[in-house]
Amino acid sequence: MFIRFSVKNFLSFKEKETLDMTAMGTCKERVEENSFEVAGKKLLKSTVVYGANASGKTNLIYAMHFFIQFIISSSKDTTSAEEIPIVPFRLNPECLTMPSEFEIEFILDKRKYFYGFQVTRKKVVREWLLEQNKTVFIREAADDDIIQVEKKWKQAHGLEDRTRSNALFLSVCAQFAVPQAEAIINYLFSKFHVISGALSVPLKQYTCSQVHSGELRNSILDFLRNADTNIIDLTVNEREIKQSPPGQHRKLYEIRSQHNVYDSTGQVVNQVSFDFDISESLGTQKAFALAGPIIDTLNTGAVLFIDELDSRLHPIFTRQIVKLFNSSKTNPYNAQLIFNTHDTNLLSYKVYNENTGHDEYMFRRDQIYFAEKDNVEATHIYSLIEFKKENNQKIRNDASFEKDYLNGIYGAIPFIGDLLKLSDNKED
Repeated sequence: MFIRFSVKNFLSFKEKETLDMTAMGTCKERVEENSFEVAGKKLLKSTVVYGANASGKTNLIYAMHFFIQFIISSSKDTTSAEEIPIVPFRLNPECLTMPSEFEIEFILDKRKYFYGFQVTRKKVVREWLLEQNKTVFIREAADDDIIQVEKKWKQAHGLEDRTRSNALFLSVCAQFAVPQAEAIINYLFSKFHVISGALSVPLKQYTCSQVHSGELRNSILDFLRNADTNIIDLTVNEREIKQSPPGQHRKLYEIRSQHNVYDSTGQVVNQVSFDFDISESLGTQKAFALAGPIIDTLNTGAVLFIDELDSRLHPIFTRQIVKLFNSSKTNPYNAQLIFNTHDTNLLSYKVYNENTGHDEYMFRRDQIYFAEKDNVEATHIYSLIEFKKENNQKIRNDASFEKDYLNGIYGAIPFIGDLLKLSDNKED
């Protein structure tokens, strides 16, 4: 299970910023619904991040994407001469020569792990792994690249010299079949999924494959029907396209959606098949692309990061997706959802709490995060539970979250000039 993620000196993050999925003890609302306990740790099922355009919300999602991809690929997909594709905070000259830092805390098989690394474009400067707060290995690269491995990782001994300066030791250990390293990387690869606008095509391909195989077909159809798409059935056909180099093939899916045909009295008289990519709306296409990853995440107790969840989706549908994760009935394996959005309706929406017998906000205060840039354009993230007003008072659980946010009480809103004045600058 995912506990927290930190990033420093990467894109718009200058200082160390942390997204924490720990359910705070001082936050008493929706304890049974929106949180769960594992290995003595109470964690949140979902977290939402708000902020102005260009505040760094997407950069947080991308930081996690880079973190996972670099762990998976650093030992096998690069050579010693290749640069590490990091982008340090570019608005401060000192940051350009400093390493970027990433760290994650998670629970695997009821054991807590800390793993992190510092990297420049040329090399891994530092790397560390702790299990149950005890050091497994630590790597320091000053003049020499020194890796110290504890005795419990016996099979990792001797791999220090096989680790390139631009590769992660954890990745090398997994490549050489060190069981503990394989378990960690398999967990991060299979349980942490990141969705951004740039990944829409792979998402669609994944959902197509699940419909074509029949594995999630019924669940995906139910998902689309509940999204009010009026789709009654889907047909997904697969064909392969030959690619270079010779012998390699790529799968291509053709989707057709079925709709009812009605007579003048509104009675169903037939069905018609449409080319999905041409006839269905962009919102329906996004709902379809999201369906596979969301259902798979709920079925496997995984962690899902989504950039701009609300884009092209109706607010009511966005709300229903969040409720899927917050509900113990639809989320029995405690999957976790982290997303950013501009949909402030989520802040004011209330649901009935069977345990308390009255309506409560859908989100706890520790589930609501804000991203805001400071006067040097560096991103900071903070949760509503830790925010204090000018009088040093914390935010009450019955405050008007949406209204107060839009009024700028919590920060993280844009400061937009009077666009009507643009008409005064028209050329004659």
